[in-house]
Amino acid sequence: RVEITYCVNETPPEAAGLADALKEQFGAVVTLKKGGGGIFDVVVDGELVYSKHQTGRHANPGEVEG
Repeated sequence: RVEITYCVNETPPEAAGLADALKEQFGAVVTLKKGGGGIFDVVVDGELVYSKHQTGRHANPGEVEG
């Protein structure tokens, strides 16, 4: 189970693209959650695997999926 929390003002296309990639590559069940404040967090099975707030940047292509 994957949850992607994204900022509605900044990252909807990135969140949707990552969700599609995870579904296609892994058959993952992905939930998109709206947030604010520039958030872009990816949680897999309850574990935070990527956080824009921690890295200070968006994930690079393949960084979360890889």
